[in-house]
Amino acid sequence: MVKESNRASKITLILSLGVLAVAIVAALVIFFLPAGNQATTPDVAATASPAPALSTPTADAGGIGCKAPPSDDRKVPLDLRWAAVDGVAWPVSDSTGPTATTDGFPACFEHSPVGAALAAVTFLYSQVDHTPLDTTQFYVADSPGKDVFLEQLKGNPPSELKESIESNGVTIVGFQVEEYDGDRAMVRVVLRFPGSATGQRGLPFPMVWADGDWKVKPLDTGSTGQATDVGPTEYTSWTAVGSG
Repeated sequence: MVKESNRASKITLILSLGVLAVAIVAALVIFFLPAGNQATTPDVAATASPAPALSTPTADAGGIGCKAPPSDDRKVPLDLRWAAVDGVAWPVSDSTGPTATTDGFPACFEHSPVGAALAAVTFLYSQVDHTPLDTTQFYVADSPGKDVFLEQLKGNPPSELKESIESNGVTIVGFQVEEYDGDRAMVRVVLRFPGSATGQRGLPFPMVWADGDWKVKPLDTGSTGQATDVGPTEYTSWTAVGSG
């Protein structure tokens, strides 16, 4: 137990410094959580459907995903469902995103706050079946911060996200939209985090609308900001369909 506590303290310190690429943070912050105090995971068999079979959007796909007009929509989509890969589940929407596949990655999110949130979730959970390097190459906007990400990911290490989620009982529960101005958003992906002060932890994702879709835009240092504890009433739950 002392060893597990030390691991949790170590990763909390790393997060407070905000110096690691989010692709690495996302995996390590889960990996170093104590495994003895697990939260209840979603019933994947009951709530999840297979990963969506997506197609490249066409010119007549107006009103869907990245082809929809920009909006300030912050509500959980009415058609929200749970996609799953190897038993790991996360939220998707057939109208808000992802609504297409590009280079093997789910893409095309609504130009709105909730679209940005779903894009951040998809970036994180795409590491279940892609390497952190490939995920960063696709979802992170070209910038000095991306260059730092890629430097830290040299060697193309495999993702440990799936194993970390399963062994520590971490589940995705909601999101926060802290800032939004149309083409930029500050989103926190809220996870149920065993061992954290509030039971939930928010991972920060600065997002920008670039090349017709949402991308992660880190600071020039390679940091995306500090992870924070999130109270039970401080975020929008993905189960609150139609609310936001």
